[in-house]
Amino acid sequence: MTTLRERTMNALKWSYLGFLTNLLLQPLLMAVLSRLLTPAEFGVAAFASTLSTFGALLTELGVGQALVQRRDLTHEHIRAGFTSSVLLGVTVTALVWLAAPLAGVYAHNPAVVPVFRGFALTYVVAAVAVVSTSLLRRELRFKPLMIGEVCGYVIGHGILGIGAAYLGFGAMSLVVSAAATWTIQLVVSYAFARHPFAFTFRWAPYRDLYSFGARASALRLLEFFSGNIATFMLTRLFDAAAVGLYNRAFVIAGMPVGRLAGGLTRVLVPSFSAIQDDPVKMRRVYSSSLLAMAVVLFSLSAGLFVCAPEIVRVLLGDRFTAAVPLVQAFAVYVPFPILANVAAIVAEATARLNIKLVLQSAQLLFLMLGFWTVYRLGWGVQGFAWVLVGAGVLYSAAYAVVAARILGGGGRDTVRAYGVGFACGAAVGIPLFLIIQALRAAHVGAFALFGLELLLGGVLLALVVIFGPNTELRGYALKFLRPLTARLAAR
Repeated sequence: MTTLRERTMNALKWSYLGFLTNLLLQPLLMAVLSRLLTPAEFGVAAFASTLSTFGALLTELGVGQALVQRRDLTHEHIRAGFTSSVLLGVTVTALVWLAAPLAGVYAHNPAVVPVFRGFALTYVVAAVAVVSTSLLRRELRFKPLMIGEVCGYVIGHGILGIGAAYLGFGAMSLVVSAAATWTIQLVVSYAFARHPFAFTFRWAPYRDLYSFGARASALRLLEFFSGNIATFMLTRLFDAAAVGLYNRAFVIAGMPVGRLAGGLTRVLVPSFSAIQDDPVKMRRVYSSSLLAMAVVLFSLSAGLFVCAPEIVRVLLGDRFTAAVPLVQAFAVYVPFPILANVAAIVAEATARLNIKLVLQSAQLLFLMLGFWTVYRLGWGVQGFAWVLVGAGVLYSAAYAVVAARILGGGGRDTVRAYGVGFACGAAVGIPLFLIIQALRAAHVGAFALFGLELLLGGVLLALVVIFGPNTELRGYALKFLRPLTARLAAR
């Protein structure tokens, strides 16, 4: 029988494999889609999809997290989770459909209404998928989850989404891709984690799920508003093109690290939940996970900052060149909230949600005040981006304190991880900057330079992982390279 560590590392392996696959696919699909849609169309879709994400959170109401976190899970709990998700999905879809015109009034743009309604139609499919995906996460069976995610991305975004954009559907093409992606993920997840499509109305299992799920849902809503308050305020204060530039820049910055963090969260929550009564083991997992993530995140962040002009030119096209400074700001931002999320996972897995609620509320208030201040000062969308950087740093520092209180150790693990990560980022960023600057001075074309940046950045990242600190990633890299070096030596 496999140990928890073995199951966790196997889950991380599949999570990283899915991350790498999407890392290869997403830039290609983004480059095509950005040449078919305008910044204004992306702005409309960004606001509509943000509103639809809010509705999707309401349909789940924390049931997914409760199914993963609960120690003793019965068939009644599973049926209650299914009943709750489906009924809420239908209800929220109807409410959103009726309220969609209000979104158009808020955005001063009636084009938002049909797109918002289109995204709302995906709620029911997503709601049906909640139980099967949560059961797979609980059991650390990430292979089917990654299969569904990759297939959904290739078919939903790559074929149907781009096809709809080519046919002139505009912002609605993103609705088509979202609907297809959710449908494929539902089919794949249910094939590997079957459960009865049966309702129950006994109160006891609902009480068990909602005792954790209600607080988890409130936390997710706060996280949603903290993560999307910029979109809400930009939509009200600027035109759709500005919102589209901000959205595309954020997507580029979050393209590699966002999926990496999502995979980490899906793996570590069930792992930490399983050892929530063993603080020594939990601290060991926390320390190793944080260090590995810091090495990769700060290295990717440095590369993204240096290569931002070519990344925007190649992936988005000349219409989006104003997004370059935004991408650089987001490159600085992304490591901090993701590393803070490792500590947040510890708090969630040990059911310490009150502190998370307090910190999320404080972050939301900081962002609202900061965004309004830079708007009044006339700093534009770049000011919004740098406010987000400041919030990310403070958020990360606060969660370092939380982790130290839960796990002990005075925060030494966190300080070491951040310090090592920053050093690895410098080891990647400085030589990359010197070489790229020389190539820019030699007037190397953007597409050729982008290819060289990918190659050089990949080599530098590999060197940092292999010759850097001793982490789980280093172990996997050496294990992968050992057969190759043996064959070369034999020749």
